[in-house]
Amino acid sequence: MRDHNEQQKFKIDEIPCQEISDPAVLSKNPLVSVKMITYNHEPYIVQAIEGVVKQETEYPFELIIGEDCSTDGTREIVFEYQKKYPEIIRVITSDKNVGVKKNGYRTTNTCRGKYLAFCEGDDYWHHPDKLQKQVDYMESHPECGLVFADCDVYYDRSKKFIRSFNSFKGFHSCANLTIKEIIFGGMVKFTCTAMTRRELYEEVIQRDPYLYQSEELLLGDMQAWAEITLMSEALYFPETLATYRVISESASRSKNPQKLYQFYKSASEMKLYLCDKHKLSEHYRKIAESDWCDHSLRLAFHERNAELAWEVKMRKRTFTWEERLRYLGAKYLVIHYLYRAAVLIPNRFKKKDIQWP
Repeated sequence: MRDHNEQQKFKIDEIPCQEISDPAVLSKNPLVSVKMITYNHEPYIVQAIEGVVKQETEYPFELIIGEDCSTDGTREIVFEYQKKYPEIIRVITSDKNVGVKKNGYRTTNTCRGKYLAFCEGDDYWHHPDKLQKQVDYMESHPECGLVFADCDVYYDRSKKFIRSFNSFKGFHSCANLTIKEIIFGGMVKFTCTAMTRRELYEEVIQRDPYLYQSEELLLGDMQAWAEITLMSEALYFPETLATYRVISESASRSKNPQKLYQFYKSASEMKLYLCDKHKLSEHYRKIAESDWCDHSLRLAFHERNAELAWEVKMRKRTFTWEERLRYLGAKYLVIHYLYRAAVLIPNRFKKKDIQWP
């Protein structure tokens, strides 16, 4: 595990940051801060914002939108909504793009509520009592620091809906969640359904700058959910409260296999780091190691990165025949293109997404 003394924190005063709000009408003591980071979400941002501002609550809340210099119409829409709902919306922005990590960090740093809720600019809340339900529970259960809920999933390309995704996949438990269940469990932890206590969220972030601020680790919140379970109880609501939108290009989905497997490799590295940091059993570390080897070898193949392929070989030792083809394809151009053709050509005749080698 890395030496924490060598880690560098984001210096918040060095991140370009401009707030657009109206202090004269803005709520002075919001109980909940809703964090929404957005970049080039023009087709979706209206639905995302409307799902928040239309929440029916018995207390004040604020919506903090981190707008990272979108190149489409997202920025203009966000500004219009800030003027329309000046008592709720605060916009955090700048004159230049700062990237996902820094945009998320400066947006979190601006939140004032006792609780934090999350909704990225391409997702939305379809239940008007989402905030009220979760706050009611957490206010009456001070031992609980984190709650999730089930979620509908909408596939933007095919227009397909899967209602209550976790239930559909067979996950129904609402028992207290552990770090192992967060990292390796069968439940999908949809960020758009999460609510946590802000002091806990900020504490875990400040404790480990590498884990939360490093540009190497591409996941935004999974590691926070995992570590919060070590400090408080975490609960899952089986009721669906939000909709997660699957779009063709995002951090976790892409038509570019290099981008896709780089994300998965990063996720595996985060899991390995947490296994070492919190001394999880060898069983879980082996799962994370196997995932790292699989995603890294696929990435090495698509990048034709012989050095990374060799590292996988040294860590894995034995290969299946498909893995050996990926390994050789990372080293030799002819094998690379022959294997790609063997996999991709049949997919051209199927009515589904391409399955990458």
